[in-house]
Amino acid sequence: MTKRVILLLVLVLLSACSGIEPQRQEQAPLANTAQPAPAGSSAVATIPNDQLLALAADQRISGEYTDQTATLQQVLAQQPSAEQARLARWGLAESALLQGMTDDATRDFSQFLSDGQTDDLAARALLLLARTHENAGRWPEAIAAYGRYRELKTPLEPYAALRQAAQERAAGQIEQAIATYSYVAQQPIARGRRAEALERLIAIYGELGQTDQQLARYRELLGVAQHEEYRPAVLWRAAQLAGATDESRAWLREIIAKYPQRNEALEALAVLQNDPASGLTALQAANVNFVHGRHAVAVPLYDAALAGQLSDSERFEARHKRALSLREQALYDEALGELGALAQLQPPITGTVQAELDYIQTVGWSGNVPWAIDGYRAFAARFPGHELSPEALWRAIQLQESQGDTAGAMTKAIELGTVYPQSVQAHIALTKASFHYYLNNQRDQAITAWKLLANGAAGTDSAEGHFWAGNALVQVGQGAEAGALLQAATAVAPQSYYGMRARELLNQPLDGTQPLGTGPSADERKAVEAWIGGWFTVDVPNVGAVVGGTPEIARARELIRVNLRNESRDEWFAARDAWNNDPARLWQLALQAHDAGDPYVALKAAERIIELSPEKHITSQTPSGLLRLLYPTPYLRVIQREAKNFGVDPRLIYALMRQESMFNPDATSWVGARGLAQVMPGTGQGIAQNLQVADFSPDQLYNPAVSIRFGAFYLSHQLGSFDNNILAAASAYNGGPGNAARWLESFPDRDLFAELIDYHETRHYVKVVYGNWGMYRLLYNNQ
Repeated sequence: MTKRVILLLVLVLLSACSGIEPQRQEQAPLANTAQPAPAGSSAVATIPNDQLLALAADQRISGEYTDQTATLQQVLAQQPSAEQARLARWGLAESALLQGMTDDATRDFSQFLSDGQTDDLAARALLLLARTHENAGRWPEAIAAYGRYRELKTPLEPYAALRQAAQERAAGQIEQAIATYSYVAQQPIARGRRAEALERLIAIYGELGQTDQQLARYRELLGVAQHEEYRPAVLWRAAQLAGATDESRAWLREIIAKYPQRNEALEALAVLQNDPASGLTALQAANVNFVHGRHAVAVPLYDAALAGQLSDSERFEARHKRALSLREQALYDEALGELGALAQLQPPITGTVQAELDYIQTVGWSGNVPWAIDGYRAFAARFPGHELSPEALWRAIQLQESQGDTAGAMTKAIELGTVYPQSVQAHIALTKASFHYYLNNQRDQAITAWKLLANGAAGTDSAEGHFWAGNALVQVGQGAEAGALLQAATAVAPQSYYGMRARELLNQPLDGTQPLGTGPSADERKAVEAWIGGWFTVDVPNVGAVVGGTPEIARARELIRVNLRNESRDEWFAARDAWNNDPARLWQLALQAHDAGDPYVALKAAERIIELSPEKHITSQTPSGLLRLLYPTPYLRVIQREAKNFGVDPRLIYALMRQESMFNPDATSWVGARGLAQVMPGTGQGIAQNLQVADFSPDQLYNPAVSIRFGAFYLSHQLGSFDNNILAAASAYNGGPGNAARWLESFPDRDLFAELIDYHETRHYVKVVYGNWGMYRLLYNNQ
């Protein structure tokens, strides 16, 4: 462990062990995990106490609580200073809490507080003692401890109040819980936590049968709830509670007007359609049914709307969507009649060109594909330069290919790339054409397509064109031109698969000068500030103190120190949202989060800076200091250990975890994959059996050390199965080993393998992981 890392970890512990740990705090530790020598062994006994404290802090960050306990006990056995002893005792109490040992934690925190000191560490101990009582179900003791903590008036006082209110409710102190939740709802903390307090109040008043109070809290909640995934649900619940009132109708109409795609819109529609005082228009009702694919219902509603008073734009919209609803029901003649009439409106208005394109598409749907192909091309000729013309040409290409004329379609793809080189449709068409030509040994045509892609696109798409054109030229011995193209690939998208493969073909070094674990240096930080200052007009260096002193950042940092990680992220992201278009402040926020031990927050802020930059993507000019936040190296000791145990490059483990979870240990995918390495519970059970891990629970996958170990094992297993082919191993990790074997058998060439995986998600995943691995190799060495 380097002196820099040791110093950093000591500072972390001195600020009350403010590191990363999963929110599932009472999970059992994983058995049989390969660890450093036990704290009581001779190997550890020779380590000075400051280094042991640093190790304990790192063990806490990684979720190795049993080992942390042993390390801290060793500190106490080695004649520590008063400060070292106090830190060790605090850490032992916290470790007991994190392991679910509430009796031990209660005893240790109580003893820690008995010395009468009143510093920040004592305040945190009091808050954690309250949480210990909470976890043990000792509600009166928890209420009292939270109350004592609140009297200290720390930045986390509202969060203590929120937890205190929950204990008051559990203890049956309903009036006091109402008062405490009401207090929290008025505090200037993250919106999500204020919403939580209001939701609890709504539930309590519901249990008490106090509908008026529930509605009052719903009104407050609607002032807080702005997220599009949350607000319509709140509006719907509030409207249901309010009944047939003008206020309820307004809430339901808001759902229909602003969130027509949500299921709540259908529910709101069902209520309002039976209410003569609803204020609902036929056009609104038709649009909701249209969005949800209920076209047979939508058409008569559009008819009713058209029979009434509408503005010109509303009338056009109603006629257009009515025609599309007819088309969806295969009523092509009627749909074509209306679309044709809309397309020929004089004078033309916004939408007439789209109506003409829809007319052509409808002809194709009706079965007259040759006419549709000609129609799309005539459309593009009639509207040169129009934003819809590339789409028309791309549709013609797809239809032509569907009719069996692949050669002709690919010729037209080249034409599309020539006429509209910057369009998304051209990039898709050129990629398709280039591989068609390449796989059919028409190398010159393939190179033409790739060069068009290289020159017309930006970022990764441009790098793809440069790389493949250069790769193809290498194969025919045209080294000079190939070299220039490959070099361009490394410049336009160095983080991409194509940029990394180009470096490999050019035999350029991929081994950074700094060791793993290196964060942005002082010089690198200044370079980022200068870079931002080159395109943003704020005095970048002078915003740091402003950002660091904001209440949101102060709360976020303190919440990390007491293991309230989700609450901490709420505060980080509240600050990020406030500065979403200010790269100077976002940079300082990213640094603050990095220094506080939350790489996920830092990474997300750094990503936003890239989005705001003139190029909108990483280039060869992106400063290395920013790249170190985009490609961070947390959990270094554990990753290096497991990489050694399983024979994997630690930078590859980082590359995989960055794509899987962005270093959020609490990440859960929509299919149920968990933790840093996104291991599925069933896969985790199999890995546990292979590693002879007893008493495995899927929730252990949220523990960083467990997730890293299981992910490293599984990656190593796939590498072994595929002869250390990283692309194949990555595809197996994401798409399954059976599919990986099938893809590899079809395309043993590594670059064709990456391009022709027939699962879109896995194809994207493989390229991103490989590009990540390249960036980690560029930034860090493996010494």
